[in-house]
Amino acid sequence: MKRLRALSVLMIAAVMAASSLAQNQDDLQKQLAELKATLQTQARTLEAQGKALERLEGENADLKSQSGSDNLDTEINRLNERMASATTLRSCASQIRLGGEFRFRGYYENFEHRPAFIGGDDQTRDGTWIDQRVRLNFQYDFGCDVTAFAELQSHFAWGDGADGPFFDWNITRPDEVPGAVGMYQAWLEFRNIFCCHALSTRIGRQEVVLGNQFQFGNADWYNGVVFDGIRADWHARCFSVTGLAAKLTTLDGDINQVPSYFTDHDDDELYSLYFTLKAFKFAQVDLYWIYINGHGGFAQNSGASWFDSPFLYPLANAYYHTFGARVGGTIGIGCGLDYNVEAAIQTGTTHIAGFELDTDGVTAEAEVGYTFSRKRHIRVFARGLFAEGGDDGSTGYLINYPNRHTYGGFRARYGIADLIPMTNVHSVQIGASFDPACNWTVGATALWAEADQDFGGGHNAYGEEFDVWAEYRYSPNIGIGAGVAVVLPDDAGELLWGVTDSTQVVGYLQARLVF
Repeated sequence: MKRLRALSVLMIAAVMAASSLAQNQDDLQKQLAELKATLQTQARTLEAQGKALERLEGENADLKSQSGSDNLDTEINRLNERMASATTLRSCASQIRLGGEFRFRGYYENFEHRPAFIGGDDQTRDGTWIDQRVRLNFQYDFGCDVTAFAELQSHFAWGDGADGPFFDWNITRPDEVPGAVGMYQAWLEFRNIFCCHALSTRIGRQEVVLGNQFQFGNADWYNGVVFDGIRADWHARCFSVTGLAAKLTTLDGDINQVPSYFTDHDDDELYSLYFTLKAFKFAQVDLYWIYINGHGGFAQNSGASWFDSPFLYPLANAYYHTFGARVGGTIGIGCGLDYNVEAAIQTGTTHIAGFELDTDGVTAEAEVGYTFSRKRHIRVFARGLFAEGGDDGSTGYLINYPNRHTYGGFRARYGIADLIPMTNVHSVQIGASFDPACNWTVGATALWAEADQDFGGGHNAYGEEFDVWAEYRYSPNIGIGAGVAVVLPDDAGELLWGVTDSTQVVGYLQARLVF
């Protein structure tokens, strides 16, 4: 019995040993197969790398033969030497930007003028001319808080001047010959002054655009208006304050660049504080004070019309303050109800030809517009202007630097012809504009105006003007526009503009590139 049990144990052990051996042999065979596959893959990879190496060696040989040199490294070293010997340009400015403008505008005019002398025949001015303005500017940013800006400008009419365009390049003074290049702007701006992010200042020759450009505009439709002076700004979250101190154009012969005991250096000057409150959602409020210290034939301005430029009151010495307020914004009614109301009052004196007149004029402008469609931008508007005229002892309201015509916003403020004055006037205007297609805007305007103080004999109606215009945005930088104004002068208009009572026509076609 014991033998039988021992034999059974031996047989079980033998079976288990055989089974274990068979399992080890199977695992070994499997591992050998995997190793063989790996070796085969590596062999194929080495073979491919060898072929690639041979191909690269062949291409290298071809490159050497094409370069005309036995050593490719020598050619690379020679190239490095040429680059090292080149001039390296460096600037202290961290960023330099170039910009400018090319503007071409063709005019057509059909005006019938009265002669300057009694008994002469009426004369018709019927013709065309081309007006061109070119600007080029350079802006240099020194870090985050300092910017230097310079802008050159040349403005001329084609063929203007006795010599035409052939000799204009030879002239350096822009006040002598049309087409000469002048320094339109040149200023230096500092931000974050005394580690205060709200405080900044700009020093030099600069444009000033504030509010709705009723007092300070840049006359961008024409040659522009700039100031030589200092501007300081405080920009907070809900309000801003701008201070201005500028020297103005003078006619009294006082040249500051000439040191002399016989020169008092008492030029025309402008001082202003302009406060803007932005705490309301649907309204922006402006409050301002402007002082003109005009000794030398009054300060140059953008003019009430073509006929008043460049000096509204020649040979006058004007000393007056302007106090004003404006409120404007957009209310979320329909697609947008926009409005703007501004009023100003003046106090001071003006001396003309030995007479002293009070400067105590009042002016007010109001506009309301409503947009019907966001897709087509259909908008209708109405605008009104009142500016007090002068009488025997008063000058009435004296204009400062209004912008009468822009490329957007109010566009032609008081007509494309720019004949309706902005002093001694009552004016009412209605208009509409819409986008008939992508990148197109068209509009029409009608206005009527009369004088606050008549021109004698009951002549107080300036007349009416009807305008149509269109703009095409060729690209983000290029715009093309055209417009026609039909002016119907009345008795005061005939006297002010020197025209007959016949229909007067002015039209323009313009292309403008801004970059």
